[in-house]
Amino acid sequence: MEILRFKSVKILLVTFVVTSNLLFAQDATNNVNEGLKLAKEKKFQDAILVFEQGLKQTPKNADLYYYIGNAYLDLFDFQKAISHFSQSIVLNTGYADAYYNRATCYIQTKEYDLAYKDYTKVLSLDPKNSYTYYLRGNCAYKLANYNAAISDFELALNNNTSLHEVQFELGNAYFSLGNFEKALFHYEQAIQLNNTYSNYYFNRAITEYNLGYPEDACADFLNAKELGDPEAEGYIKELCH
Repeated sequence: MEILRFKSVKILLVTFVVTSNLLFAQDATNNVNEGLKLAKEKKFQDAILVFEQGLKQTPKNADLYYYIGNAYLDLFDFQKAISHFSQSIVLNTGYADAYYNRATCYIQTKEYDLAYKDYTKVLSLDPKNSYTYYLRGNCAYKLANYNAAISDFELALNNNTSLHEVQFELGNAYFSLGNFEKALFHYEQAIQLNNTYSNYYFNRAITEYNLGYPEDACADFLNAKELGDPEAEGYIKELCH
């Protein structure tokens, strides 16, 4: 009987532990749902408090750290966001969204080398993500690695040819390398895809002027001015007669 009683007690103990874990998991799920609701309502500080309550129940929950990171990102507290995304990654090294959003923070803090590394990790997990190639290309451009930027921009276009902003940044990268002919080609592609951006016309105008096409340049400076570019008027007065 003692053996049976002992086994019975042990079974009850195990049942209690399992039940407790399930309750903790349920509490964490409730915290996630409530926190996400608050975040959607832009009550980010309240959402953080709720997510932190969830961490007390499940301290190794990578999602909760991720959600807290998102809330701090929305509050423009980039260092705290980075800290929480990093903890999420420690708990789940394949958490692509955490790498992606941490890279977003690094862009804001101008740590382009770290953002570049995070985007590289994202691409290792999701190599068909066109926009991530574009974002990593922007990091390479900021680091003055123009050839790497061009490579990433072209990879982005391979997956999605309609990205006008990628055509524009390709133009900028080629311009920075002194290849004005290719820069002009990509500015023209960008404008064909979207003709509402003043800086597209402005940069094409600068390129046209450098290539010896002053009339085309002046026409584009005028286009840029009409779209609200603040510098175009000065160039028109100086270069266009």
